[in-house]
Amino acid sequence: MSRDGKFFLLLVGFAIFSLIAVSFGAIRSKKAAGSFEIHNIVLCDEVDSGMKPVGIGSAFSYGTRQLCLWFEYSRAGDGENVRVRWYYRGRPIHSQEVLLAPGSGARAFCLLLEDGSPLPRGAYSVRISLFDRVFSDTFFEISE
Repeated sequence: MSRDGKFFLLLVGFAIFSLIAVSFGAIRSKKAAGSFEIHNIVLCDEVDSGMKPVGIGSAFSYGTRQLCLWFEYSRAGDGENVRVRWYYRGRPIHSQEVLLAPGSGARAFCLLLEDGSPLPRGAYSVRISLFDRVFSDTFFEISE
């Protein structure tokens, strides 16, 4: 076999290997985040003893000491983690990754300051993601 023939076979082999690697990554990512769903995303003052949101809104008064993100989910597989990231004036202020129970359920994540003081006035957002898929960017504010 000529030198050009060996180079051609090597090039074809590399292309096939690359396609297989990219396909595997795409299939894994689609399987992990493709069937999982999030529903009924709300911001609220708190959740009650039955895990239901209380005081739902997108604008909250200054003096608020905590805000909660509440959502329902379905089709969670074993070992799936969602990441919740809170932002204040466009800058990340807190991030949490939580393992979900398989199947369906509801979760709440609360934002509060360690010292219990009121949350600062301004624009906030909170993002829910699973792997590289963003499910929600929810915006809210605390004002007078």
